[in-house]
Amino acid sequence: MDYSISTNTMDDAEDLFIVAKEKLLDVNDWHCNYPFILNDSKKHKVHRNAHSGDFIQRTSTSDEWYVINKIQYDDYPDIAGESITIFLSNVNDNESMHTIAINRVGKVLNVQGHNLDFMGNADDFLKGLIAIDSYAIAS
Repeated sequence: MDYSISTNTMDDAEDLFIVAKEKLLDVNDWHCNYPFILNDSKKHKVHRNAHSGDFIQRTSTSDEWYVINKIQYDDYPDIAGESITIFLSNVNDNESMHTIAINRVGKVLNVQGHNLDFMGNADDFLKGLIAIDSYAIAS
């Protein structure tokens, strides 16, 4: 899944990236078919932005747990870009890899998701990370 937005100015793109990054890291406010709860490395519920080593609990008829293996932020000043990526895996299947990435290059923001079937409606979730009323999403 891959969605992008072209902004009018570089400042708009930078501001939109900051908003999208905060939405991505605010797991307790993820809008999907199921509630998600951010937990620390000891599986205690927390109210803060996600960190590497935290657990995400998907609550539904049965609880599923995902571990945040890595949160990677990169800055690319030579191309006026930056990115943030969350790498997750299911605690019962260490071979499973799920990724959510937000990238900005110049005035274009892009969000990508890989293997997000556990989210229910991953398309809407990804679009919601970068969507605002001022800009339309291109698929």
